[in-house]
Amino acid sequence: MKIGIVGCGGIALGYAAFLVKNGHQAVVWSPSGESARSLIGQEITASGALEGSFRIQVVGSVRELVSEAEVVIIAVPGYGHRAVIEAVVPFAREGQSFIVSAQLSLSGVYLKHSLTARGIESNVMAWATTVLMSRRTGPTSIAIGGIRQMLEVAALPGAAGAKCLDLCRTLFGDRFRIVPDILAIALGNLNPPIHMASALCNFTRIEKGEYWANYDGITPSVARLVEALDKERLSLAKAYGVTVRTVQEHYRLTFGFEEGHSIAEMAAMVHKQRQGPPGPTTLDTRFVTEDVPFGIVPLVELAARRDVPLPLHQAGTQLFCALYGRDFSKENDLLKVLPWKSIVASSESDSAELTLPE
Repeated sequence: MKIGIVGCGGIALGYAAFLVKNGHQAVVWSPSGESARSLIGQEITASGALEGSFRIQVVGSVRELVSEAEVVIIAVPGYGHRAVIEAVVPFAREGQSFIVSAQLSLSGVYLKHSLTARGIESNVMAWATTVLMSRRTGPTSIAIGGIRQMLEVAALPGAAGAKCLDLCRTLFGDRFRIVPDILAIALGNLNPPIHMASALCNFTRIEKGEYWANYDGITPSVARLVEALDKERLSLAKAYGVTVRTVQEHYRLTFGFEEGHSIAEMAAMVHKQRQGPPGPTTLDTRFVTEDVPFGIVPLVELAARRDVPLPLHQAGTQLFCALYGRDFSKENDLLKVLPWKSIVASSESDSAELTLPE
C-alpha cells in the first residue's frame, strides 16, 4: 500500500522505516519543509528496535502527498494538528483512510467532521499513543527506542471499527485493540501526565541542559506523583463512562512486563535493560510545549464540564505557566473549534451524533 505520512520527525520517519520494511511504500511531507530537505534522495538509517536502511519518497506539497496515498497518517506534534488537518482535508478523496498518531485534544473528531463538511466519507482512526518510540539522531538517521506491544484505536464512524482495526494491523501488525468511544482515546493517553511528572521533577536538569535518562528519572517519588495523576485521570474517565488502561497496565503492555511490578520498578527495569531515550535537555520540549496545552489542558476542560476535580493536573499546568512565563491554557487552537456539547452528549448516549459547531 502507498502510505502518506504528514511529518518528518522521529515518529514519522520511524513509521516510514517500519512500513517500508514490511513491504509498503512510504511517502513523507514536511509541513515546514525544513526537516525534509536532508532526506531527498537519501536513505533513512534506523538503529535500535528496528535496524537497517530504508528508502522513502519525499514530496514537496500536501496535494501531492494526499492525492497519491491510500492511507494518510498524521504524525506531527499536537500543536500542529489543526494546521495540518486544514491543509490535508481540501485534497482528501472519498474512501481514503486517515490515522491520527497520536490523537491529542480530540483532533480525530475535528478531522472527521472537517472531512464530513466537505462531503468526504472516509474512515478516521485515532490512536491513544504512537506505535513506536523514535527520535531523529541526524539528518538521515533515527533511533527507535521501542515498538509497543499493544495500543488502543478508536474509529470514526464507530461502525467502521472492524475495518479500521484490520487496516491498522495490516500496516503495523497485530498490536491494536479497538475501543468503542473516542473519549476512551482522549482519556487514555498516558504520555501527558507521565511527562508532566517527569518534567516537573527534573526541571533544573532540563533547563541546564544536563544529560539524564528518561526512565532513570522516574524515581519512587516521581512514580508516586505519576500514580496520583493517574487516579485523577481514572476518575474523569469514570465520570464519562469510559474504560481506560491504568498507568500500570500501560507500562506492562508497552514493555511486556508481568503483573506485580510497581511503576518505579518497571521504569528501573526499562532503564537497566534498554536505557531508553534521554530525558529532554531544553525547555523547548514536547513534554511541556505539546503535552501541557494539548494533553493536560483538554483533560481539565473535560473535567470542568462534569465537575470532576483534577487538582494535580490543574496545579501542574499552573506551575508550568509560571516556570515558562506563558499561559499554556491559551495555546490550544483546537479547543475553540471542537463540538463540545455534542462530545459531552455522546458520552451519555450511544446514539448521539457529533456535529461541528456553526
